[in-house]
Amino acid sequence: MYGYNNLHKEIDLFNCLAHIEELKSEILDRNLIMITTDPTGVITDVSKGFELLSGYAKVELVGLTHKIISHPDTPREIFTHLWETITKGKQWYGEIKNKNKHGFGYWSKICIEPLLNEDNILGYIGIYTNITEQKELSRKVEIDPLTGIYNRSKLHLLLIHKIEQAYFENSTFPILFIDLDLFKSVNDQYGHLEGDRILVEFSNLIRNSLRSRDLFCRWGGEEFIIILDQTDIKTAYLIAEKLRNLVQEYDFGLDRPITLSIGISEYDSKDSIDDTIMAADQAMYKAKNQGRNQTLIAHENRE
Repeated sequence: MYGYNNLHKEIDLFNCLAHIEELKSEILDRNLIMITTDPTGVITDVSKGFELLSGYAKVELVGLTHKIISHPDTPREIFTHLWETITKGKQWYGEIKNKNKHGFGYWSKICIEPLLNEDNILGYIGIYTNITEQKELSRKVEIDPLTGIYNRSKLHLLLIHKIEQAYFENSTFPILFIDLDLFKSVNDQYGHLEGDRILVEFSNLIRNSLRSRDLFCRWGGEEFIIILDQTDIKTAYLIAEKLRNLVQEYDFGLDRPITLSIGISEYDSKDSIDDTIMAADQAMYKAKNQGRNQTLIAHENRE
């Protein structure tokens, strides 16, 4: 006959195991950043980890779409590719910038898995990893701290991709080497803090005038480089002149205009990238020696 004590021990063991499973579920829910949606993208459930990351309670999210947390910095092309992938029943991996309830941006590495029943998509489950700290560290390495644009080190890395692209496409690309004329006199006359302000305003002005696929970096001091994507040398000259005139006419709040000397060269696979940059640099210095505030193309000004 099965004893009472043995039955009691089994009940205790069952209760203990049930409690362990409950604790495991709580720990998983708290640490796993997860969200589920229906086939149209309407949120049906989120984990406690997602609540902590986003700052929203589950009741504030369920019934809404991801638009509530979408950050404007994330290109629309990413979401287009995401939906094209998951609606075919395939997994999607990628990085997306979102914003929390207080408007602060954060980065996530995401895996989205369709929930399938035979050939039907019942919904989607997304597993998030918070990579904001890694992104910020990476940004500090590749971004100029004053102007907020790419620094020289990052440009070298980006040029590797541009060179590979040019090789496989048998194409070229122009490089604009820019120097702010007589900038030392700005620092001497108005002070370095005012000089820094000018560099920041100049960088914002140029960045907002370029396409998102163009590369803009601070080479050093008051020298900057622009890599124009899918642009021939003649068009590059027109763009350079447009930028030069834009800066000359912009009110920087000084009693004198800011002008630019610009040199342009064109990368070709027969040349090295260092030689191409040097050619643009030399054309820029020739523009300075010829009176400043002008644009010169390197191959048109060789001795």
